[in-house]
Amino acid sequence: MPKIRSLLARLLPGQDCILCGAGPSASRLCMPCERSLPAPADLPGDVIAAYAYAFPVDRLVQRFKFGGDLAVGRWLGERLAECVAGEPRPDLLLAPPLAAARLRERGFNQALQLASCVGRAIGVPVDREPLARVRETSSQAGLGRAARRQNLRGAFRCARDLRGMRVALVDDVFTTGATAEAIGEVLREAGASDVRTWVVARTPDPSGD
Repeated sequence: MPKIRSLLARLLPGQDCILCGAGPSASRLCMPCERSLPAPADLPGDVIAAYAYAFPVDRLVQRFKFGGDLAVGRWLGERLAECVAGEPRPDLLLAPPLAAARLRERGFNQALQLASCVGRAIGVPVDREPLARVRETSSQAGLGRAARRQNLRGAFRCARDLRGMRVALVDDVFTTGATAEAIGEVLREAGASDVRTWVVARTPDPSGD
């Protein structure tokens, strides 16, 4: 807990590096802190992650997602954009839709914020409309892969004709891949020829997808 409290204290406004407070820096993180961020492992072939969902990346994601720090979100989106810059360009970026209650509570869709940032950086359009949740689901936290898949069955719909389009789904955290898999099925049914998943962080812990 002292380590976490120390980090959170350093994240207060007015600091240069959002982790250690060193400055000045052209980025939100100084170079030593940025070099120390954990790399992802064990990724499926159609998934790209910028980092592992481990300290301190998990705290940055939480600050953005639950604390509403859009500046940190932009920084994370920019790092993801750098990570995918060498990949074949998709025709379209999409973001998983939030449940209505969660969107009201949070005030924004963190995945859509990330997708918008990535889209601007690599010159790929983001469509905010075609994906919708047509069935409310319980929280994915604490569920294993099979339970997550069952929880998401029939939860999404795509209202756009994607025939022949290459699509990248942008999200904050990839855990078991159940969300990406459920949406990927819907996108392929809508005609997408290729579906990739680009995320800020990958975690082996099935508590944050």
